[in-house]
Amino acid sequence: MSSDKRKEDRIDISEDIMFARRSEHPFCYYGGSTLNYSPGGLCFQSRYQAIPGDNLCVRMIGRHLQTYSSLEELTCIAEVRWCTPVGSSDNPAYRIGLYYHGSQIPPLFKP
Repeated sequence: MSSDKRKEDRIDISEDIMFARRSEHPFCYYGGSTLNYSPGGLCFQSRYQAIPGDNLCVRMIGRHLQTYSSLEELTCIAEVRWCTPVGSSDNPAYRIGLYYHGSQIPPLFKP
């Protein structure tokens, strides 16, 4: 997705995340790394493909686990808007664009 289609400015961020499709088993998490975010969404990269329209549970991991008292503060629910391949056939990767669901945006996901 080109930046000229975005409604809001993006802020660069590099954090490790894990995500799960809400339609699958809730403990089937995949890994990824954030690239940027805005008040309306998040862009991250992963070795795992996401399907536009899917709802994902996204959780920040790493250093944040020790500074917050609940997992809800590290988690958001968002819809996959787009998924673009960026890796080679030997090392596939995907950039994934998410749109946050309503007021379910935790402080870590807000600019």
